[in-house]
Amino acid sequence: MHRTEPATAEPAAPPVPLPAPLRILDTEEYDRAITAARKAGRRDGVGLSVAEEIAAAALISAGLFPPAHVEELDAECCTAQCLAWDAEGVDPRSLGEWHQCGDEPGHEGTDHDNGEFAWSDGQPGTVPARQE
Repeated sequence: MHRTEPATAEPAAPPVPLPAPLRILDTEEYDRAITAARKAGRRDGVGLSVAEEIAAAALISAGLFPPAHVEELDAECCTAQCLAWDAEGVDPRSLGEWHQCGDEPGHEGTDHDNGEFAWSDGQPGTVPARQE
C-alpha cells in the first residue's frame, strides 16, 4: 500500500537518489501534493481516501515517489528500506512501495532481504539501517 498520510519524520539517512528523471519526494513535497488532492477532493465531492490514492498513483506514474517510511517500521526487524521503483522489474501493484529488511536489527553486512525484495545498501532507492 502506498503511504498517503502526511509524514511525521524523516529517515536517519536520505535515500540513495533514483536515476533521473525519477525522484523520491521529500516529506514537504509529498505532503503538499496529498493536501492539494484532499482539498480538491473535498471541493469536488470525492472522498479523501480516494483523492489521496489518485494523487499517489499520479505522482508515481510521473516518476515521483513517496518518501521513506519511518513511523511504520517494525521494531523487530532491521530498519533498512528499499523502494520498488523500477516499473520493468516489479509487480505494478508494488510500484512505489517501500520495503523493510526482514532480518534482525543490527545484522552484519550491507545486504538486506524481506522475502519479496533483496537489495544492498547504496543501490538507488535504498535507505541504510539506522545505527542505534
